[in-house]
Amino acid sequence: MPIDLPNYKNIPTYKNTIKLLEEEPEILELLERIVQWEEEMPKIDPAHAEIGFRPEEVFGDPRTVAKLVPRGILRLSYKSSSDTRYRVLNLGELKRAIQDWKKRQEAIQVEEEQTTIPEDLFQFIVGHNDVKQLLWRAIKSEDPIHILLTGTPASAKSLFLEELRRLPKSTFVLGSGLSKAGLYDILFDEQPKYLIIDEIDKVDDSANLTCLLSLMERGLVVERKHRKHRSIQLKTWVFAGANRLDRLPPELLSRFLTLQFRPYTPEEFTEVVVHVLTSREGIPKHLALYIAQKCIKELYTRDPRDAIKIARLVKTETPTKHEIDKIITLIKQRR
Repeated sequence: MPIDLPNYKNIPTYKNTIKLLEEEPEILELLERIVQWEEEMPKIDPAHAEIGFRPEEVFGDPRTVAKLVPRGILRLSYKSSSDTRYRVLNLGELKRAIQDWKKRQEAIQVEEEQTTIPEDLFQFIVGHNDVKQLLWRAIKSEDPIHILLTGTPASAKSLFLEELRRLPKSTFVLGSGLSKAGLYDILFDEQPKYLIIDEIDKVDDSANLTCLLSLMERGLVVERKHRKHRSIQLKTWVFAGANRLDRLPPELLSRFLTLQFRPYTPEEFTEVVVHVLTSREGIPKHLALYIAQKCIKELYTRDPRDAIKIARLVKTETPTKHEIDKIITLIKQRR
């Protein structure tokens, strides 16, 4: 039966639509289909258009369509025991809200794309040109490509992750340091374009894994807990590092392009350390070579991060071989 309607003229459809899209961006496609129905049906079947549309006519879930009524976007136009129909309260306001919201999202995307990526990204890393090319292609791709770097701690993957942290609008996360469901807050608060996760094999909380899977698959982050419901649509690239692949769920591993790293040889380690310490830490070449040799022979490490730490400790005084020896001795005393 047709329904006698109250005066809806003062209901702010525009404001309500913008608020709804901010809360549930995934509803945009449904709203666009409703607008299309409202514009096309009067030309096809005016009588049908006057009564209103059924949820299935706009490919909408009946519960989702029904909730647009109290949100001030739709009105119930017909109701019987077997049929329920709807009309848009204010088509002009709904269309304007959709257009303005899309323009806002496009502006945000353009602003993000115009943020400068460092031209010297990866340049200080010796070798691994194939990995550099793949990462650059991923970064420049129109749609997100997620890459997992795996191998022992003393390999180039750590250097690559450190470099990826230099990307604009990037957020670095340590898998072992994530609190339960902590990834939700990070994504909602920071909305990163690049999410860098080291030790992703140590992320074992089911909520964090669910969040990450949805982000990587659809770019959609939805959190529902304790009457708290929030969602956001993101365009985020995920770069991660892992020491062990057997700890990652198969469904998560399948979303990554996996690149394997082997440990450095002594020669490769020396070359990397000399390059990093001279170009990034300002250490003279002969001292950088000395630090590399000390790491291999006395500390039994081929992790470039250890060499960087020693270089920074040495720089607190005048960098000399004597100062390097003092630092090495202090370290060895506590090992």
